[in-house]
Amino acid sequence: MNAPAQAARTRRSRNWGHFFGQVGWLETAGIVGVLLITLVAIFANWLTPYDPMLRVADSYLPPTLEHFFGTDEIGRDLFSRVLLGVQYTWLPGIGVIAVTLLFGGFLGLVAGAVGGWVDTLILRFVELFLVLPSTLIALAVVAALGPGLLNTMIAITIFWWPWYARICRDEIRRLNTRPHVEAARVSGVGGMRLILRYLLPGAIPTLLVAATLDVANIILTMSLMSFLGLGQPAPAPELGAMSSRALESLTVYWWLPIMPAAVIFFMCFVANLAGDGIRAALRGA
Repeated sequence: MNAPAQAARTRRSRNWGHFFGQVGWLETAGIVGVLLITLVAIFANWLTPYDPMLRVADSYLPPTLEHFFGTDEIGRDLFSRVLLGVQYTWLPGIGVIAVTLLFGGFLGLVAGAVGGWVDTLILRFVELFLVLPSTLIALAVVAALGPGLLNTMIAITIFWWPWYARICRDEIRRLNTRPHVEAARVSGVGGMRLILRYLLPGAIPTLLVAATLDVANIILTMSLMSFLGLGQPAPAPELGAMSSRALESLTVYWWLPIMPAAVIFFMCFVANLAGDGIRAALRGA
């Protein structure tokens, strides 16, 4: 291996070592957990031991080595349905985060970089959404559009993007006063070059931290709407809907509502740990 390639490899190793050096073991486990959950969500259709839509055993079997989470009222394997439910909850949540981050971040970037009446106009538009009762608006949107996963994602996206717009706008305005940006502006750097080279890279870490910490909130919101019957209609294995439909069986067949709810809790817990770890690493950097 030649010297430049070896040096580049050494720098990458030091960067990763520095990154994980800023993160505790619990947060590192959270980051690894997020990656594993993402892989499970992507390959859920191939990981399910049984067909999640078909009867495979007697009804209301408790958890066993053959059926890890037991079976439901029809005799479907609950573990297989929960695995597919992770896909129905996790991937749409990540999709909502991506769309709202891009849209809100773009508006915030324009507002903070351009300033003047453009900043005022965008800021008033953002504040209009921020003062509205977001959860009620989302429920009203889904009720108007009809139950369904896509409609749920649209409803959450409508009221989630303003937070990223506000964060990005404030961060860009803060960076505009930094000495290195002022020096670049004095030396003749302006327009898109100033934005792409000096402003946007400085705002990305803050947006990334906000997005990672919001994953759990998005998952909880989607699960809540599913719990209220505004997600995919039955027999789709959405985790919130599965817990809701089996809630009356809690004292008798406890595994039916508890197992999906426990998986929701686990995903939120892991996402929060990963968000705390990424925040600590970026601040340490």
